[in-house]
Amino acid sequence: MDAISRIETFEARVPLPQPLSVGTAQITHRTYSVVRITTSDGLVGMGYCYSRGLPISQLIDDVMTPVAIGKDSEAPDAVRKLILGFNWQSGEHGTVTSGLSAIDIALHDIAGKRAGMNISKLLGATVNEIPIYSVVGYHYGENEIALEEEIQYALERGIKSFKIVVGAKDPQRDANRLKTLRTLVGDDAHIAVDAFRTFGTLENAVQRVNLIKEYGISFVEDPFLESEGKLAIALRDATGVPVSFGESLASSKMAEQVIDYNQVDVLRIDALVIGGVNEFIKAVNYAHAKGKSYATHIHSEIHAPLASLTPNLYPGGVEYLDPRYEIDLFHHLLHKPLEIRDGNAIISSEPGFGIDWNMEAVKRFSSRS
Repeated sequence: MDAISRIETFEARVPLPQPLSVGTAQITHRTYSVVRITTSDGLVGMGYCYSRGLPISQLIDDVMTPVAIGKDSEAPDAVRKLILGFNWQSGEHGTVTSGLSAIDIALHDIAGKRAGMNISKLLGATVNEIPIYSVVGYHYGENEIALEEEIQYALERGIKSFKIVVGAKDPQRDANRLKTLRTLVGDDAHIAVDAFRTFGTLENAVQRVNLIKEYGISFVEDPFLESEGKLAIALRDATGVPVSFGESLASSKMAEQVIDYNQVDVLRIDALVIGGVNEFIKAVNYAHAKGKSYATHIHSEIHAPLASLTPNLYPGGVEYLDPRYEIDLFHHLLHKPLEIRDGNAIISSEPGFGIDWNMEAVKRFSSRS
């Protein structure tokens, strides 16, 4: 047995160049819980999750590491279930499962290195690249000049699909932004919108969505909290626009529930919250069995190889935040970010997830190094 012999955590807190409005909240840093696992055979794997300022690294250190040390690194599902069992009172909640996801991803990184294969090939995929959609419009500005520049730059990179942030300003401003986007990308491009749970009431949501749906919306993401699935159904019924949420779902069983209740048209999913690789795959497969597509939540370095396994990825591809705009700051922890070529994410051929970690940067940004 190749046992888990050491688990190290780093809580990397990377400052944004300027405060970022996310819905009604304003953030100044991106924080990442990074996990490094060493096995008794000397293999080393890396995983991470968004910690969003929460003490997830401490949670891993205090209540997960003591359970995982000495366990079989070749059995990530067994390790996940064991940790959940020891933390039953708060087990399937996003804070706990985010930490679990980081551990699980590190163990799958090790599995790829043990086999000498990238994670995509290890899990049976045959493709080497995946289309992406670019998220634009985080910063509203006084006019649409910056938005136009973002869109043009993405088009120059061969990116054909987009998602745009809405809900932070008045409805007519969002309609103007959607018109700008659709005019520049043409009629055939997939466009989704992200409301960041800002719509509040069904009346407000219907007004906003009806104002923008003429521009061809693939789905409206997070119009309400995940717990307000009935409102999502009502919004779809009132506007005819598909709805998407789920990035905070903490297990594949939770994903099954929102699908069974028909609360989503496009399942929104994050391998770094749901519990890791196999929970991601289970949720995606269930969505496929029920005739649903799925969309990923950033973390393209993880989601691109996982999406290569699946037949029901949203046609726009996996979500991508361009490092150029300093919205997601994960690239500051790497030697080299994910390669984008002709609008596709190129899946690394290196064993495991193939993420080119810069440990000096991880430690520099970490208060726990």
